[in-house]
Amino acid sequence: MRRETQNILLVLLGGALLKIGLTGAYLNYVKPSFQWLVLAAGAVMVLLALFAIARDLKQHVRASAGASGGHSHDDGHGHAHGRSSWMLMLPVLAIFLIAPPALGSDSVTRNDGRSVAQSERKTGGAAFDPLPPGDVVPITMTDFVTRSAWDDANTLNDRTVRMSGFIVHDKGSTLMARLVMGCCAADATPVRVRLAEEPSVSGYAVDSWVEVTGRIQPGTSTQANSYTPSLTVTSIKQIPVPEMPYE
Repeated sequence: MRRETQNILLVLLGGALLKIGLTGAYLNYVKPSFQWLVLAAGAVMVLLALFAIARDLKQHVRASAGASGGHSHDDGHGHAHGRSSWMLMLPVLAIFLIAPPALGSDSVTRNDGRSVAQSERKTGGAAFDPLPPGDVVPITMTDFVTRSAWDDANTLNDRTVRMSGFIVHDKGSTLMARLVMGCCAADATPVRVRLAEEPSVSGYAVDSWVEVTGRIQPGTSTQANSYTPSLTVTSIKQIPVPEMPYE
């Protein structure tokens, strides 16, 4: 690959990292605490490319000043190789111009039932803090699913909760799901809730984001269904995609 191509690739890739890091699109790929790493990596790439470009220009000026006779040694060899090298810029431009969205329903249905709550259950159950008072309790899907699987005190029973996620249609059921990120999207693991008792839930498109209010159906979160509790839905509404799509 020619040095000019390398330098342009570095500028574009570094610029893409700076763009997603500054616009918030990086949240589709890594945790919020990693923003400074994305920005630092982008800045280093751009600076290295600019340094290399400046050095090459300086060497070119010196070579031109010292040349005699004005004879060019460029015989045209390597042009085909140069064209193939430039093709490597296509994926970089794709990242720069079309940032892929966060993972969605396809990742949920392809994971063979793997879930955050799939970990081995603690002997004698697990202790959870009581839910806060109120007619409707805001809760994350991770907290809801882990309580449904491990909480022997049944703190979710007879409590109305509110949570948000994206719609998944799988094997005749309508689910709401979120993906839980360890460090990056590559290790994201889903949590799911089966939506019940509300005919309108099946009308929402796959990957549309909704906010749901309802109550757990006790005893529906089992190892056999990968700890996917059922929720009796009392209300549901579509919402915009949140700034942070992962939990």
